[in-house]
Amino acid sequence: MKFIIEKGVFQQSLGKIQGIAERRSTIPILSNILITGEKEKINIVATDLEIGVMEITDAKSVDKGTFCVSARKLYDIVRELPEEKIEIERADNFWISIKAGKTVFNLPGVDPKEFPAFPAIDGGSSFTVSASSLLEMIEKTVFAASSEESRFNLNGIYMEKVSKDKRDYFRMVATDGHRLSLIDKEQNISFDKGIILSRRGLTELKKVLGDGETEVTISLKGNNCIFKTEKTIVVVRLLEGEYPDYQQVIPKANDKHIVINRKEFIGALRRAQVIASEKGEGVRFSIRKAAMEIKTGGPDVGNVQEEIKIEYQGDPLEVSFNARYLLDVLTNIEPEKIIMELKEELSSGIIRPQDGEAFLYVIMPMRL
Repeated sequence: MKFIIEKGVFQQSLGKIQGIAERRSTIPILSNILITGEKEKINIVATDLEIGVMEITDAKSVDKGTFCVSARKLYDIVRELPEEKIEIERADNFWISIKAGKTVFNLPGVDPKEFPAFPAIDGGSSFTVSASSLLEMIEKTVFAASSEESRFNLNGIYMEKVSKDKRDYFRMVATDGHRLSLIDKEQNISFDKGIILSRRGLTELKKVLGDGETEVTISLKGNNCIFKTEKTIVVVRLLEGEYPDYQQVIPKANDKHIVINRKEFIGALRRAQVIASEKGEGVRFSIRKAAMEIKTGGPDVGNVQEEIKIEYQGDPLEVSFNARYLLDVLTNIEPEKIIMELKEELSSGIIRPQDGEAFLYVIMPMRL
């Protein structure tokens, strides 16, 4: 096998799959990548058996064949090569020759037959979304998924089809038991039932999609969800188990609606978190007409209090929330103003954009 490729193109493709190949594993072959050449293209594959990525990259003078080599070592070599075209050739005993200008590397490879087969991607129902919409949905949910290994089904993001007002929507939901993030995009989708995808799988997908200037075809085949663009294929194994009935934790009767400037709220919360991070992240909110006081602290760590303007005409209310959880969602909302919907001190609150975007965030209160 042999091919010639531009350094920048090759380095970019190799960089996209490093997060998969570099994951610590007890199976040595998984630290390698498989490169297959055919018809002026090379396919670069990495997998950890839960997530698989194939980068389809243009190349020249491609002789059909396959080789398998260390992902990290090849990436490091390519990154340090001079800015010239790179010629790669498979030699005897699975060794690889890498040439650029007057620089030549020889790198030991392994038998390509040892590398796991890439899952089948053809067949099954599918639908297409813009990569920008998919990236937005991931960004607005993945941060709320649990990172605790013991809460296996909450480690994932739930994807399903919902219907509202005779329209179909693509929904993503994530929760860790303390908060919940949900977003809908109007979209005809082909799922018959909801699926759970790992937090890590969608995080790697987000890295691969980059700037989002493309379309993504999503399909299900067996126990895999497949995301396909013109140049990239990502296969994520579905998580098993039932997702919690998330509808039960979304408050239905929060009658106190507070309109807050998002940037002012973020600034006040970040200042409060200087103290709150030393005492469990809890911040107290005293809400009254036109103003909200934010305060936290104690005798051992000091204290802080700040007042910001709000739009509110209801009865006074005291409530406490985790400052970090609030910042997580506020930094993932774009509109200038947000609405916080509350009921009473020990009831969950809802945060949503004022502009009516189909996104909401539920946060449990804290006892201080």
